[in-house]
Amino acid sequence: MDELQSIIGDYRAFLKQILQEITDAGFDLADFVQMDHMCYRVPSLERYELKKRELAACGTLLGEAQVNGRPIATFRLHKPVHFEGWRIDTVELPAPKDGVKTKEGLEHVEMVLYDDMEVFLQKYSDKSFELQAADRSINPEIVFRLPTYTVKFHLLNLPTVVYLERKLGIMEVRTGQ
Repeated sequence: MDELQSIIGDYRAFLKQILQEITDAGFDLADFVQMDHMCYRVPSLERYELKKRELAACGTLLGEAQVNGRPIATFRLHKPVHFEGWRIDTVELPAPKDGVKTKEGLEHVEMVLYDDMEVFLQKYSDKSFELQAADRSINPEIVFRLPTYTVKFHLLNLPTVVYLERKLGIMEVRTGQ
């Protein structure tokens, strides 16, 4: 078992399942430039702090931003995950939202779109997307619920967003900004 797997669980089984669910839902994987990160959720601030320390052993903390009122840490992996032609460089670790019960484990991946959002939404107009963060000024987000997991679609990868937020002095992000 590699170090990352000992921290976040069987990410290969997760990636296999989520890619299958994405294609079963009718998405063409050629529409995506990159699968830029996996998200690992935790149920408490104590688990968040523990996982943050553990992930520091296999990745570099790129940043920790306040997003919708809670911290989210972004780690660039020292050894990227290579899986079925995808290279995943980053793990996102959000603290739980106040009052929301969260199950611990891998929860979603985020894909960088090849085309702009309007083209993507037109191509998949038969899908029911969650668009609450689709008007965010930096890296708008489209969410699609799969049977087991979630996939999110963006224009920029997470390390680029962290860099831009730091350069622009953005310390807190809220849906709709």
